[in-house]
Amino acid sequence: MALLSDLLDIRATYMRAPDSCFWVAEAGGAVVGMVAVAPPQDPAHRGVALELKRMSVSKEHRGRGISKALCGEVLRFAQARGYGAVVLSTSVVQVVAQRLYEGQGFRKVGASSPSLLASLLCFQIFQYRCDLPGRPPAPAPPR
Repeated sequence: MALLSDLLDIRATYMRAPDSCFWVAEAGGAVVGMVAVAPPQDPAHRGVALELKRMSVSKEHRGRGISKALCGEVLRFAQARGYGAVVLSTSVVQVVAQRLYEGQGFRKVGASSPSLLASLLCFQIFQYRCDLPGRPPAPAPPR
């Protein structure tokens, strides 16, 4: 679905929009990782947080610190622009991603099921938040 939306035109979605950016990691002249940041869809976070999106590293290059470096770029970018936090969503099955985010200072602040079928299958989407230094943490949104 992402290929039909924001990733179809990265320049328009992430490079021209205010407070948005897109990074790639390269090895041997090939793109091996990516991450994006943009203002969040959730109105409760707009103006106080940016949203980390599209984190991905090729299987052959995992375990080399690329995800940590990409995540760090997003956190620095948000802090440099005066935001107090970075938020993200990931699924229950993305256990390695959850460990990465928690190791980078994110904490789980919510969970939801995207559909009735997902609920029946115990499939959840977790919401995470990382409060950035220099600004007092904002209260978590109501669940």
